[in-house]
Amino acid sequence: MGWVRWAQAVVVAGLLAACSSKVTDYATLAEAQAAGVVAQGLLPDALPPSAALIRIERDETSPSGYFHFSSADFAPMVARLSPLTNLPADPQLQSWVQRKDLAGYSAFTLRQGAANWLLLCAQNKGRCYFRRLS
Repeated sequence: MGWVRWAQAVVVAGLLAACSSKVTDYATLAEAQAAGVVAQGLLPDALPPSAALIRIERDETSPSGYFHFSSADFAPMVARLSPLTNLPADPQLQSWVQRKDLAGYSAFTLRQGAANWLLLCAQNKGRCYFRRLS
């Protein structure tokens, strides 16, 4: 009977691994671009040249992640973005945006072709979180 439980555990572990998100880190924007993540729609095409320490998480729904940037690049970056005006009726997403707002992040959107991105950025922290909404 011990081998049956072991086999069940292996199957469950395999299913959990298949359902979990895949995380990929890039040291620089150039490295991320060379890997093709912008062209694949996994990263918005509005990151400043100083973007670094980029993390992309891929799951069944949409890519998300964060990146760091030089605070001097904040104004040119947000000039390419639009302020967030409405958010999908997703309680989990709304809660996340609210928590980031309380932590000093401003919410922006970016439309690129069929993709609609949400970016939460803080100039004083030199960090943005992103999530593709569609």
